[in-house]
Parts: sequence; structure tokens; C-alpha cells
Amino acid sequence: MFTFRIPNKSPRRRAVSFAMTAISIVMLLGMASLTVDVGMMYRARAEAQASADSAAMAAAWELLDQDRLKGTLSMTTKTAAARTTAVQMAARNKIINTSPSLSANSSNDADGDIVVGYLSDPDNDPNEVLSTADPDQFNTVRVRVRRDAQHGSPIDLYFAGVFGRHTADISAEAYATFKDGVVGYKVNDNTGNAQLLPLALKVDAWDNLLAGAFTSGDNWTYNPATGVVTPGPDGINELNLYPGGASQLPPGNFGTVDIGNPNNSTADLSRQIRYGVSADDLDYFGGELELGSDGTLLLNGDTGLSAAIKDDLIAIKGLPLAIPLFSSVTGNGNNAMFTIVGFAGIRILDVKLTGSKSSKRVIIQPAYVVDDAAMTGPTSGSTFGSRYFVYARAPVHLVR
Repeated sequence: MFTFRIPNKSPRRRAVSFAMTAISIVMLLGMASLTVDVGMMYRARAEAQASADSAAMAAAWELLDQDRLKGTLSMTTKTAAARTTAVQMAARNKIINTSPSLSANSSNDADGDIVVGYLSDPDNDPNEVLSTADPDQFNTVRVRVRRDAQHGSPIDLYFAGVFGRHTADISAEAYATFKDGVVGYKVNDNTGNAQLLPLALKVDAWDNLLAGAFTSGDNWTYNPATGVVTPGPDGINELNLYPGGASQLPPGNFGTVDIGNPNNSTADLSRQIRYGVSADDLDYFGGELELGSDGTLLLNGDTGLSAAIKDDLIAIKGLPLAIPLFSSVTGNGNNAMFTIVGFAGIRILDVKLTGSKSSKRVIIQPAYVVDDAAMTGPTSGSTFGSRYFVYARAPVHLVR
């Protein structure tokens, strides 16, 4: 009878097994450390992006405040406020329990943490270079948040030191802008009627209003909380749209326009004033009312103002609505042709179309208008968008 015996493993084989086990443990530890540290870096990157986003948004809102409506905006003051706000907001959003430290970059150097500039088509051109040439046009803030040796400190890694890596640099950037280059209107089921009045004002008169060179004073206040207009100043210049009369808008600077068929009646004007411009109105223009490639649009109209729309204008007091701006008008009466160059946000504060000519008035002031039916496009010129106050969506938003 034979007995088989399994031979003992040799010392050499046991040594190989031990070595393989040791190597496996090291590899597993390495993978574990890599997982922990990569997760840490992902978290840091996400927190840095949140910090940059919030700082850019808050800074852009600083550029877009009531001073623009008052016509007293000092861009030097506002850009300084935007930088301060960006620094403060970024610090509130910590990266791995440490607040990022941003430089205000008052020189507006292109590689700085906070750069204020202008984008003409931010929603459609992701490669457009932020221009810092003309402060009067500034509509965008770029914020870059970094954690590295030059900006606070890099991110500490827990286990990667085994492989000689003890820290990691983290960065994120965000662009926040307000796009106010409205070039026209298109109405559909989602937008509702366009918040556009058939009342046209000469662009020179608008610019003078903002500059305080030609104004009816400051005698009315709109309360956004209550939606009520009351007597009293609020710092925003006002203008009497009624043409002619003592100390009022000179003839040729105002009129009504036909947004739709040139044969629009007073009833059409009344409807548009109360309820906005409809898709049926815009069908006359092929479905869209839009400035051409040269930045203009011709509309038929009337250089006068009928007392028949008095009640309609009173009905919309206090509402933020847009009016067309024109550069020139040819013809008289209901044969007038207005060259439209933009759309401005206004609010009607007071209406009186009875009595003597010198006492008649339609008092307006600049106002912010957000309209889903509005269309935006590339803009140029220092006054096209930045002083018209009409927006196609929430004014300040992230674009990059």
C-alpha cells in the first residue's frame, strides 16, 4: 500500500507569495488614496466653480442698478463696487473649508481675478474676447477663482504624498453678463404678447433725458412693492411725451407708429397699449418685427397724439413697457415714416390729454423691461444697448 504525501511549499515559494501580497496591498492602498484625493479635487473644483459663479453674478448686478435709470451712472464707481462685491461673494463660498482670496484687479488687467468688460453677443458667441476698451459699454464681469501658491494656497492631498504629490492647484472661472441689445420682437404661445407700445420717441430726446439736458423734472415716484405711482421725486428724470407746448417735447420728437398694417385704427392703438402687440400684428412683417442689418426699421405712423387713447394710457400707468426709438421722421400727419433704431424701457407716470395744449402731458421715466417676446442680437455703439434697458430674459445671467 502506497501513501502519497504533498510536499511542503518551499521557502522560496512562500517568499514570492508574501511579496505578491505586499505589492497588492500597496497597489490597493495607492488606488484607495487616489480615489480619496481625486474625490477631494472634484469637490474642490465644484466649490471653486460655485464661488466663481456667485461672485460673477453678484458683481454684474452691481453694474446694473438704478443709477443707470437716473442717468448719473459713474462707471468708475460701479466697476469698483462690482470688484468689491465679487471679492466678498467669492469669500463666502469656501473651497475645502477655506475662503478663496481674490485680488480686486483695479487696473483691469486681462489676467486678473476680476475683469470687467463688454461682450456684444454673449449668448451666441462663446469665443468672443471680453473687451475692456470702453467702460461706458461694460456689461460683463469675469471672475477667476484659484487655489494655488500665488492665490492663498493649493489644495492639500491626503494620500498622494506616498507618490510624491502633496498638493493640487484648483481654478475655475465664470462670466456673468446682462444682455440688453434687443433688436426686435417675435410673439408665440410661450411668450405672450410683446410688451411694446405703439409710441415712438426720438433717440436724441431719450439720450438728453438720461443726460438730464432735457427733462420735465422729477415729480413722480413708482413704488415697486405696491405698483403705485405717487407724487414726489425718486431721482429718475422724467419726460413729457406730448409734442409741443411750453417747456415740453418739441414737435418732431414724438409720434404714434403702426405696429402692423399701416391702416391701423385708433382701436388698434388702444388694444396694443392695453394688451401688447400680438402675433397677428406681427404677421404683417412676416412674423417678426426686427431691425435690419443696418440697425434700422421703417414704420408708418402719425406725428400727433390723439386724446382718444387717454384712458388706455391711464390704464397702464406704472407698468414697465418698451417704446420704439427713432432717428428721423419724414412726412407729416398719418403719412409719417419713422426710422426706428432701437427699443427703450419706460414707465408712464402721469397722463392728462384734456385742457389747454400747454397743460397736456404724458409723463414717462426710464424703466427696466424684461420681455420673453423680445429678440436680442449683436450690438455696437456705446448707447445702443447699455442705455435702453430692455431685456429678452432675466437681465443678469451666466454665459460661460
